[in-house]
Order: sequence, then structure tokens, then C-alpha cells
Amino acid sequence: MKTSRNTLWAALVALAVGAALLHLRIHPPAQNPTDLWPNLFSLLDLFLVSLLFLFRGSALLGLLLNSFFAYLGIIMMADFSLSATLAGQIAVRPGENFWGWLLLTTFPDIALAFADFLVGLALYKVIITEH
Repeated sequence: MKTSRNTLWAALVALAVGAALLHLRIHPPAQNPTDLWPNLFSLLDLFLVSLLFLFRGSALLGLLLNSFFAYLGIIMMADFSLSATLAGQIAVRPGENFWGWLLLTTFPDIALAFADFLVGLALYKVIITEH
């Protein structure tokens, strides 16, 4: 069981590193001060959530924070994609080329956030079932 826990924790950290770097690239805080928030949440996910999952006593808080950050990101990215589509800011319309449109939205990023949520949930289940 310890091997599963370590593997899931490493996967959670790897997803958080990817998210933090992606946010820093897409939302450089030096250009727009409001872009600080996505970076702050992704860095909290990377450092705080990863730390909380290291200990059985704080794993529940880690799960709650990880879930909150994942759902917040999913909702915000879905809202952005819908708004951009309705405003005509995405070059391809969903009715013309659905798969082309889907690739230009934040759906791939949403899938990664959902995977992060699932890995956190699996890690929590492994932690609470350990002896």
C-alpha cells in the first residue's frame, strides 16, 4: 500500500507542478495584477495540498482543498470557454467543427484539473485504508 501512496502523491505533485507552470505561462502576474489569483491558487495547490497529503491527520484537509481548487478551476475555465465562444473570440464555432472548437477551448485544461481531483481522491482513500 505504501508504494501506491507514494506513486499517487508523486502524480498529484506532478499535476500541480504542471498546473503552476501552465498558469505562470498563461497568466503572467507582471502583465496584469488580477492574474495573480490563478497563480496563487495553483501554488497553494502545489505546496500546501501536497504537504497536507503527506500526513494522515491532515489528509482530509488536503482532500478538501484539492477538491475546492479543482472545482474552482473547472468552473472558471468552463465559464471562460463559454464566454469566449459566445463572444466570437474562438476562431472555430462548435457547429462548424466541434473537435476543432473543443481543442481551442480550455477543455484539455479542465480534463487535467479533473484528473488532479481524481488522483487526490484516490490518494485519500489509500491513506485512510492504511494500517
